[in-house]
Amino acid sequence: MGGKQNPRTRRNVVKSIGGAAAIAALAGCSGAGGGGGGSGGSTDTDASTSTDSSTSSGASNVEITLAGTGGSWGDARANAFYDPFRNGEMAWDEEHKLTFSSVPSEQYTSSLKRSPENPQYDLVELDGQRAELLGKRGAAAKQADVIDNFDNVADAYKNDYMGGTTVFPRGLAYRKDKLDVEIEEWDDLIDPALRGKVSIGSWDQAGSKYFFAINHAKGGTLDDLEPGFNWLREFIDVTDPKITTSTDQAMQFWRNGEVYAAPFLSARVDQLRNDQGYDMAFAIPTGGMVMDYWGYPMMKHTSDDKKQVAMEFLEGAFDPEVQANFAESFGYPPATPDSYEFISDEAKERHPTMILSDEQISRFDMGIDWTRVAEMSPEVGQEWRKIVSQ
Repeated sequence: MGGKQNPRTRRNVVKSIGGAAAIAALAGCSGAGGGGGGSGGSTDTDASTSTDSSTSSGASNVEITLAGTGGSWGDARANAFYDPFRNGEMAWDEEHKLTFSSVPSEQYTSSLKRSPENPQYDLVELDGQRAELLGKRGAAAKQADVIDNFDNVADAYKNDYMGGTTVFPRGLAYRKDKLDVEIEEWDDLIDPALRGKVSIGSWDQAGSKYFFAINHAKGGTLDDLEPGFNWLREFIDVTDPKITTSTDQAMQFWRNGEVYAAPFLSARVDQLRNDQGYDMAFAIPTGGMVMDYWGYPMMKHTSDDKKQVAMEFLEGAFDPEVQANFAESFGYPPATPDSYEFISDEAKERHPTMILSDEQISRFDMGIDWTRVAEMSPEVGQEWRKIVSQ
């Protein structure tokens, strides 16, 4: 990877002595011999991640199983995390056995909710909200207690049960070449000049996340949603926005010149700048914005030897150089702010929204209880849809 001008000592992953202490912190999480530990998992369906590397004299003989998304997203994760882990590269200095299965996240999440003590996999790929839900239901172990490199991850990108390995910042995007105003705060979207030229995600796409962030920015709480609803009513009345049901649809509106401003994903803003030549701007409102982050909850009820190897995987995944490598290839910021020094100047120039200040990162950490939001979402969504459809 280019741009590494300052050599650093590679951080060591958990070794047997340190790992034993970490495993002790999880004592009582599994019985003798552990739970499912991946023995009941489905067969691998992603050819790019289906083969375990052969073990050497220094390699681990314990195999762990991981379930996640396939396709191009799965390929990117394999190149950044799974393959280096198998091959003893980057932050991992010995080979490991890992079997990946391409499975819809809804499938293993539902299974773990029903039977948290019998996991089919040792690690699963999830967003932060569902990882915390699984943790509170006794299915996922607390990473904050046992992973040394967990401290590398920005506070906005983690909870007790999972540190993010991939982050998806959202902000306020707009075309400077089409607008005479700056869009830097939520209220800036309520402008007659934007009528018919602004969009927002549907409730099920991203609108629910935006709503709770806006309610927070306007002084509301989860017990008082009226500030958010008042903002939404005015926004709908003034701008008559397009309601998008997918990121692809939203991108098409941008490309066709039908949208000049919207809450949007950071790397997509860079894509519009690079591919379409648009003069794009991107701002994170001071009142707060939602952050999507994904990572790998470790199953609480798997065997201790598998926990040991799973922790070694996570230690490396939170390493700044590993994170920098993934950020360069993916265009989104690394989960570890210390990674910026390892990202090439070329990548930073192509993906300027990748670089976030500590202050900007803090705006994603709004203190909203997203597990409670998930419980409230069906009822609140009905009112949101009612307002939008009027």
